[in-house]
Amino acid sequence: MHPFKNLSITAIVICSIASFAIADSTKGFRQPLFTWTDTPSSTINMIWLTDANESDSLQWRAEGEDSWKNAIAGIHPFGPDKGTEVCQLALSGLESDTIYEVKLGGEIYRFRTLPDERPVRLNFAAGGDMMHTPEMHRAATKAMAKSDPAFAILGGDLAYANGRDQERWFDWINVWVDEAVTSDGLSIPFIVAIGNHEVIGGYNKTPAEAPYFYSLFPFPEPNKSNYVVDVFDDMSVFVLDTNHTQRVIDQEEWLEQTLKERANHKHLFAVYHFPAYGIKKKGLKNENSKQIREHWTPLFDQYNLDAAFENDSHIYKRSVLIRDDKKDPEGTLYIGDGAWGVTVRDLSEAEVNQWHVSKAESRHHFIDVLIDEDVRTYTAYDPKGIAFDQFVDDRDAAH
Repeated sequence: MHPFKNLSITAIVICSIASFAIADSTKGFRQPLFTWTDTPSSTINMIWLTDANESDSLQWRAEGEDSWKNAIAGIHPFGPDKGTEVCQLALSGLESDTIYEVKLGGEIYRFRTLPDERPVRLNFAAGGDMMHTPEMHRAATKAMAKSDPAFAILGGDLAYANGRDQERWFDWINVWVDEAVTSDGLSIPFIVAIGNHEVIGGYNKTPAEAPYFYSLFPFPEPNKSNYVVDVFDDMSVFVLDTNHTQRVIDQEEWLEQTLKERANHKHLFAVYHFPAYGIKKKGLKNENSKQIREHWTPLFDQYNLDAAFENDSHIYKRSVLIRDDKKDPEGTLYIGDGAWGVTVRDLSEAEVNQWHVSKAESRHHFIDVLIDEDVRTYTAYDPKGIAFDQFVDDRDAAH
């Protein structure tokens, strides 16, 4: 741990080291990721890779400032391999709605903190199941960035490394940092959930069996991938683990308490990997789905969750609005099912025509969510930038 001279900024830096013979010393290295686990108007997590022989520091400043601030990382293990350092820098006390610059690896990267109050018009992106191949990941990420989202919500199965393959993480980072950039050159921060392909064995495991995921990404509590981000005073994102490294039932009490504390928030979203209202893998009869509907969705109903971003199925799905396990105009939207950059699965007529399905298609996608005057519009885009489905939720709009 190193002290920082600027007293208006609190910086916590963690750096992990692991051993690996690096085939490509530049792919995914010295390229910062930006994540949020706390207030997006005043904090940011920066994550970057170096090898063991390189500096573990970077420089940063608010855009327009003359001088740079130095940040130096400590050392902490990263997975079972050697030779690769993963550095995490958590900054707090930042100015809201401000562009910051980061100098790393001879390049300058830029990100923006969010405003203190939710703007009248805001959009963000959501999706998961991201990279069967780097090319597939790149196509969808490039299309997503063209919508200029303020941030992204990523629902797991990022690199498809299965808790074992470090090289795939290099590819995933490289593509994300290259392509997740807005039209005005800002890196897109993200909120991240865990999926089965982050874990050796996929389900009912421990954080130790997801060594790269838990070493790469910082969380409010170490080795706990469920957390809540209060994006604004009236908007929150609940991040959950669908039996990958935490049991669904063990998160129920926490979920109820965090939802209760935010009962007056107008815009409530959840993200998790395996769907509560899925179509593939036995659909509603899947044991993971049944557990989610037993322990979580009644709380979504009670506290009026607006939408749950679901993943895993490698298709596009938009549910009907659901409350009390049936169609209800006052219910929650379950949307996504994870086909950002993976081979999509075929759908049968019987799968598409289930009671809980409003729209389903075997199609790559990300979801753009626009909140405009409290109207939520969910638009599904494919990697060519073609909008192929849309749902408008005006239940919280002034009439």
